Amino acid sequence: MGRIAALVLILVAVAACGNNEEGTVLTTTPVAAPLTTPMNDPVLTKAADVVQPLLEKEFADSYAGLEIRHDVPMVVVYRKPDPRLDEEVRRVAPDARIEFRDASYTRAEMAEHVERVMDDREYWQGRGITIVQAGPAVDGSGVEVGVQAPPPGDFARQLDAYYPAMSFKLTTTGKIVDAPYTGPVPVYPST
Repeated sequence: MGRIAALVLILVAVAACGNNEEGTVLTTTPVAAPLTTPMNDPVLTKAADVVQPLLEKEFADSYAGLEIRHDVPMVVVYRKPDPRLDEEVRRVAPDARIEFRDASYTRAEMAEHVERVMDDREYWQGRGITIVQAGPAVDGSGVEVGVQAPPPGDFARQLDAYYPAMSFKLTTTGKIVDAPYTGPVPVYPST
């Protein structure tokens, strides 16, 4: 079936080439691209732009993270249960689909442990473990710690013992390399 369709298209193209009258111009109408795609839904973007600063400022004691789900589409707010937070988010973002999910830790709690882990890199380096990065999990499940190579022993258990108030997830990552110069472009005087 595909061969027949391809043959028909070739024949139509060849026939059209010979049938143009002099002075006739063939034109095509441009098709406009859609203004909204799954990756730039203005409703989700607007909701996130309003909700995230509100949560960080007014609900630091319960807010854990925010995720935009373009495939659904919806905004997911991770937080420790807080009916006032839920009500306020629905009020400021009435046009977006919002889903609330429970979190084990707030962003502030996770940030405190991220700082502790990063401050203790020398301690861990002395035990053969190179910590490259650490950051809060968006879902509020704990701190994600990136190590340069698989660490000796059970590093996750060591972290749990050293920082008992937090949960950790390990990832193996490459070495962090300093970024190239990103400052302003130098301006040289012209002669």
